[in-house]
Amino acid sequence: MSRRELNGRPWTPIFLAAAGTALFTGCPAGIQPPAIEIPLPVIQQTVAKPVSGGGDQPATDQSGEGAAYGKKREIDFEEENGKIFQNWGRPRLALVFSGKLDGYIEPCGCTGLENQKGGLGRRHSLLQQLEKEGWTLVNLDAGGIVRRLGPQAAIKYQRAIDALKTMKYQAVGLGIRELTLPTEEMLATIPAEGQSPFVCANVSSIFDEDFKLRVAYRIIQAAGLRIGVTAVLGSEDGRQLQNPDFQFTDPAQALQPVVAKLEEEKCDLRILLAHSTIAEAKQLAGQFPAFDYVMAAGDSDPPSDRLLPIEGTEGRLIELGYKGMYVGVLGLFDDDQQPVRYQRVPLDGRFPDSPAMTAMMVAYQDQLQAQGLAGLGLRPSPHPAGTKFVGSETCGECHTDAYEIWEKTPHAHATETLVKLPVPRHFDPECLSCHATGWEPQEYYPFVGGYLDWKETAHVRANGCENCHGPGEAHVAAESGDVELDDQQLESLRTSMRITLQEARKMDCARCHDLDNSPDFDFETYWPKVEHHGKN
Repeated sequence: MSRRELNGRPWTPIFLAAAGTALFTGCPAGIQPPAIEIPLPVIQQTVAKPVSGGGDQPATDQSGEGAAYGKKREIDFEEENGKIFQNWGRPRLALVFSGKLDGYIEPCGCTGLENQKGGLGRRHSLLQQLEKEGWTLVNLDAGGIVRRLGPQAAIKYQRAIDALKTMKYQAVGLGIRELTLPTEEMLATIPAEGQSPFVCANVSSIFDEDFKLRVAYRIIQAAGLRIGVTAVLGSEDGRQLQNPDFQFTDPAQALQPVVAKLEEEKCDLRILLAHSTIAEAKQLAGQFPAFDYVMAAGDSDPPSDRLLPIEGTEGRLIELGYKGMYVGVLGLFDDDQQPVRYQRVPLDGRFPDSPAMTAMMVAYQDQLQAQGLAGLGLRPSPHPAGTKFVGSETCGECHTDAYEIWEKTPHAHATETLVKLPVPRHFDPECLSCHATGWEPQEYYPFVGGYLDWKETAHVRANGCENCHGPGEAHVAAESGDVELDDQQLESLRTSMRITLQEARKMDCARCHDLDNSPDFDFETYWPKVEHHGKN
């Protein structure tokens, strides 16, 4: 497709310049953002003191008496997750592998950043430390940058690709989710000068010729070595590809000519980045034994800390897991006794967020604010219960004891927590869904009557009563006599607001305290700290 033809296409509103400047202003009608300064945070390596709610610097310090969830534990990260690069020295060359970020550009922080791994800020900090020590790096990513679709995912994708460019990534594979986004989002990441970062042997594009969107393989020269790198999208994902701008080819079929080209190029190392299952990556390695190293993310947590043998070939498999929690570093040494060493690196709290990535996060949150909920495609949906939210203060007018207990928990400060973070996140639907009242926590959209804005919907700030018990408008109207109901109808409404411990244990709490945000959540441990019963 020519540039002239491209100019005639209907562009989506998220198509941004590669510089990543926020181009959008305004909010949905009737929604005004609070006048809150968004400062660039000071990066510290120490773990923050105990606070109320999620994030690394929430609203209210509750480290003293009466803290609902206790003090954050002090962690020795080397003891917890292992030492790294022991007895390595400086390698001739280090290849850094990553993949399957799945949208986790930063750890959630809801259970304390000290308890979580991952984040582009920590990754950049690691790379900067290695560069400072004089290491020559070749950074490679297998793709899988986002896991959701929609405008917010598109914004996140562009920011993440900009981050990989800042980190000097020389090859980035393609995952199914980024290929499902509007193609314009990927085109927006291609620099006006210089090469596209995208490499994939078995996904071609109508934009490859005019825009150099991706190449089938790349030869990287570093430390006197020629490194041939290619990537594939796995068969299972490829069968789901429905974007007409891309064409999927069977991985084995596409790799045949690429492997021949890498042989012609007389590469010292041949690398395959597989955005696929571990089983398919091993199968491809067996079919093409010319590859020295095959990297696939997989779903193991933690992934293997060793280079794994591949049956029928001298090649080795690198497994990295998901959510960008680890990177793998392959060190090449001028050492006949141990020419190759491998280190799985957990991206934990030993690595502070880099200032560059913190600035990226500020720009990302600024862009979400500029778009507003409507600009992100989010409009309030009717709640399945058919009624609206009234806010926890209204609940507390009758349920006084329960309200007083709730007020002392981090739940009562959940939205405030987002506002007072070093990089505020109170315009981020992925955070608001569990940090405000009246949202669908797993799908990230508001219900009618739920939280929309700090000022206009102040009564539904926080993670309030109705997130568990359901919207209370009909219940309040019935109890106050605003509607005429018989005893059976009145009791039916009361029953609909009640939750048994068994129901809460199985479903309600886990909608926010899930594996992503609260991996260590245990109902039996947490419930006594918020326990409340009945009307008073």
